[in-house]
Formats: sequence, structure tokens, C-alpha cells
Amino acid sequence: MTDSSLLPWQTDQWQSLQQRLLSQSLPHALLIHGPQGTGKLQFAQMFAHSVLCQQADTQHQACGQCPACQLLSAGNHPDLTLIEPEKEGGQIKIDQIRQMIEKISLSSQYHGYKIIILSPAEAMNISAANSLLKTLEEPPAQTLLILVSTQPSSLPATIRSRCQMLNFTLPEHDVAVSWLEDQLDDPTYTEPLLKAAHGAPLLALNFADSDMLEQQKTMLADFHALATGQRDPIKVAAEWLKQEHVLPIHWIHGWICEMIRLKQVTGYADGTTQQATLQSMAQDVDLTRLYNLLEQVTEAFQLIKQLNALSVVEKILIIWTNMPRKISR
Repeated sequence: MTDSSLLPWQTDQWQSLQQRLLSQSLPHALLIHGPQGTGKLQFAQMFAHSVLCQQADTQHQACGQCPACQLLSAGNHPDLTLIEPEKEGGQIKIDQIRQMIEKISLSSQYHGYKIIILSPAEAMNISAANSLLKTLEEPPAQTLLILVSTQPSSLPATIRSRCQMLNFTLPEHDVAVSWLEDQLDDPTYTEPLLKAAHGAPLLALNFADSDMLEQQKTMLADFHALATGQRDPIKVAAEWLKQEHVLPIHWIHGWICEMIRLKQVTGYADGTTQQATLQSMAQDVDLTRLYNLLEQVTEAFQLIKQLNALSVVEKILIIWTNMPRKISR
């Protein structure tokens, strides 16, 4: 999306930053945060392109034609650096931050901004975060650091306090549906995909290009079988981790939130098979225990990138399996 149109739910954030740019009041550091699947990294890249473009259009979007845009399109503009983990799910290490600091200490090659994008910012290890903090405290002139995060609370408070926050929320349901329908070959899958992605449009689109819906259906059946004592949590965790270790935690979090909602909101129902399964499980579990489990799953989001993923998932599934239930099935 770095060279395409702004997503429809990003307009307010875009206008806010462009006003700051026009008034020459951009902060030296931004923390773009919000749920997965809302296009935060793409937005950061698109904004960086608009800043570095030599002849942005009337909507302040990169023209795509000037020499700077040609370099950006090729991925080798000298004044833009993207820092990511060296492998998926890995850490951003101190050597990467040191290289960044050395780079931004030099003059801009195009006599404008030097822009660094770190994504996901919470992937920085402690040494990297401490090294970045020194730069945030004394940033070089004409430098913009953009941190992109799904879990900003995982970042040290000292880093958060030195960034201006730019929040992304899930778009309104109608907006997400309209956008996703335009992307899909078969729009009949729009609602199931959005539900599986908990309303995150880009995540839903990623699911459409894989067998994620079938995976989720199978995992929910496993989750129900654990609640009824028909499956072993250790074996289930091992099976789930053969897929993608972040998704089980993502889906468990969504299921627990849905069960809490089902217990608290009178008449809340959409008639789907998934919700019927969740309703069956929710009615047997005390609400306080669900909230306690939700807290532990939220912590697991952070731990799963630092510890052995299998042990984290096993712990959650064991707690769920052994949770006292009102009805014996």
C-alpha cells in the first residue's frame, strides 16, 4: 500500500499529520499504535513517502514520479530506513539500532528529513530499547522516528513518553465490510472473514488468501473439546503450533472476549455456529474466571515472542482445561 490510496479509516490520522507537516511542527518521534490489521505500517510508509516526495499532490500524497519517489519505489531512498526483526517473530537487536544511530548522525542526502520506521517497536530487546532512548532524548535535527506498535504497553514508559501518540482503532463495521468486499473475488466470505479477524480488515484479507477460516474452525472445536475433557491440552498445543504460533493466542483472546460479551449482554447473538459453541462454553464458566483468563492471555501476547511459544500456549490451554465449570458434561 506504500504507493496506493489511503485506506478509508485512516483519513483523520492522515490529515492530522499533514497539518503538522505543513505547519513545520512535526514531532521528532511518533508512536503509531492500534490493533493488528488496521494498516499502521503501510500508513507509516505512505506518510514517509509523502514527506520525502519532491512534488506531493494536492492531497499531500507522494506523486510517484519524482526522483525521490523513484528511489522510494525501488526501496533504496538513502533518507528512509525500515528496521524490522531479522526473522519473523524475532527481536530488533541493539546492533540494528546502533546502525540506525550512525546513519541519522549524517546529513540528509536530499537536504530534507531523515526518517526511521521501527516495526513492530515492541520487538526491540532491552538493550535496543535503551539505545533508542538515548536518541529520543537528543534527536538529530530534521529526523523523524516512527515507531509502529500493536502492543504499546510492552514498550518502556520512558520511550512512550518521548513519542507523540497516533492511535488507530478498528474501523466501523460498515466501512470494513465495504472495503473488504471490494478486495475479495467472492464477497460472500466478507462477514466470516471479518469475524475471524475480529473486525481488522487487512487481517481478514490475509485470511482470505489462506485456509485460516478452516484452521480457526478446527481450533475452536479443539478448544470446546478441552472444556469437555475430551482432549489433552499438551497434545492440542503441539498441534496448534504446527500452524502459526501467534494465531492461537489471537483467537483464544477473541473467543474469551466473545464469551464475556455473551454472558454480559442480554440478547446478544448473531446465530452463527461459532457463537453457539462459545455460548455453550460460556454458560458453564464463572465470569470472574473468564476475566482472569483474559488477563493471562493478554500477558501471553507479550511472552510468546520472548519465551518458548509452546510452553506459553500449553499454560493457557491447561488453565482453560482445568477451569471449574458449573455443569459437568
